[in-house]
Amino acid sequence: MPEVAVASPWRQATEVGLDVGRRGGTAVDAAIATAAMLTVGYPASCGIGGDLLALVREPDGRVTFVNASGRAPFATDADAVRQSHAKMPWVGPHSITVPGVVDGWSALMSHGAALPWADLLAPAQAAAADGVPVAPFVANKIADTVPQLGHFLDLAAFLAPHGTPLTVGETLRNPALTQSLAALIDQGPEALYQGEIGASLCAGLAERGVPITVDDLQAFTVDEAEPLVTEVAGWRLHGGRPNSQAYLVLRLLGMLDRLDETIATTADAPLHRRLSASQLAYAFASASQERDEILSDPETMTVDVESLLLAESLRNFATHVTTPLDGRDASAFASPATGDTIAVVAADSDGRSVSLIQSLFDEFGSLVFEPTTGIVMHNRGACFVLDPASPNVLAPGKRPLHTLSPVLAEAADGSQRLAVGTMGGHAQPQILTQVFSRLFAGESAQAAVSAPRMTVGAWETDETPATVATESDLDPEMLRELTEFPGPHVSVPPHHPRMGHAHAIRVTSGDTAATTRFDVGTDPRADGLPTS
Repeated sequence: MPEVAVASPWRQATEVGLDVGRRGGTAVDAAIATAAMLTVGYPASCGIGGDLLALVREPDGRVTFVNASGRAPFATDADAVRQSHAKMPWVGPHSITVPGVVDGWSALMSHGAALPWADLLAPAQAAAADGVPVAPFVANKIADTVPQLGHFLDLAAFLAPHGTPLTVGETLRNPALTQSLAALIDQGPEALYQGEIGASLCAGLAERGVPITVDDLQAFTVDEAEPLVTEVAGWRLHGGRPNSQAYLVLRLLGMLDRLDETIATTADAPLHRRLSASQLAYAFASASQERDEILSDPETMTVDVESLLLAESLRNFATHVTTPLDGRDASAFASPATGDTIAVVAADSDGRSVSLIQSLFDEFGSLVFEPTTGIVMHNRGACFVLDPASPNVLAPGKRPLHTLSPVLAEAADGSQRLAVGTMGGHAQPQILTQVFSRLFAGESAQAAVSAPRMTVGAWETDETPATVATESDLDPEMLRELTEFPGPHVSVPPHHPRMGHAHAIRVTSGDTAATTRFDVGTDPRADGLPTS
């Protein structure tokens, strides 16, 4: 029986995954059970009405990218949306695509699960039946969201059942979700994609103006593929393929690895400190701008992202970001950084690793709550654009640009493995670049995910796409260097949620399972650390 390590943003969910490991489960089992539990206790961030992207490594070293992101409904009318909206709606009916989480869990099981489907979902169903205490992060999201729900009364009734928003420690109840999870336990994913839960969901969504039908659910498929791969600093990095933006993690780290050695502050400096902080901010902004121009459903992309991971492209990128910043215009940089997501990372002593990211995208997704099934629908369709010239333009049956960024790594000599994931919307590659940089430099997993971070992009409505945000305890030298960046600068308190909830596991291989060592880090910006 393998030893299993798990990290997630909510300790109660992590404990479910660890218990699954103690009962004979693998890292795959633990990741799925943890993810299912999070749909109950972290409903602002994820749910069975959302999407999932994951990477899974099996004991033989094979890594698979599992893409369970949803497509726009067949009935999508992009021209009608253009007539009523100047840009893609952020919430409401038009922002919803087909949910993929449940089928994503099912697909992951074929890559090393040892326990039955029902055993993995049962803890989540039991928790939903009993109700769960509102975690601090979730309470903050409820407080922020309820005042905005004048047109979304179903969600308001869920989050403020007595007329006021639920607060920390109060019991969050969703009886309809309890029944939906029970049906999934009994019937498998087919309950949603082929059965009564799906039919009830679509009927309720139709009453709320959402065009998803049972045909859309029945047509849903999970795509599996080999991941993108690049070599960085003696590590082999694996990232999700488009429509995931995970390629940017590999591109940013690959670029940093190819900078001239004279740029390094010290021989053993983390990769991200081989640039000044202002240059790093420019690299983040430039990468985000590139993503927005090229990334979409792979069937409509015109740029092969693998070409962006070639040595010449990485060297050109490095030259671009180290050019003096004087006079550069930062006004056109980057998408908004906002996003509400959860990451689960898991590993076991048999050689499995999992980076699983599931999401509603924004806080409580589209704000559309279907009360007969208890499902909150994501707003992943908000990542489409309405410009017909863009490869990411809204169209029926199409997948949008996707922020979820699963990444795994292993040392070239096979001695170590890393499983890392984060929330953070469009800023996920920026967050992961900083975390991996520290892990590659030998920092512990907890130190790497706890360290102060910076991001570029709008988070609040009064910010610009070129806004640089820094946690106030960031290295003073980096803060000084950022005065050279042309964008506006905001400071936030230490461990601020806009810097993501990153989690990491470093596995150091031993001669036997008993001598394999796990170094686990869970982000203090969330609710995943042990209470004692």
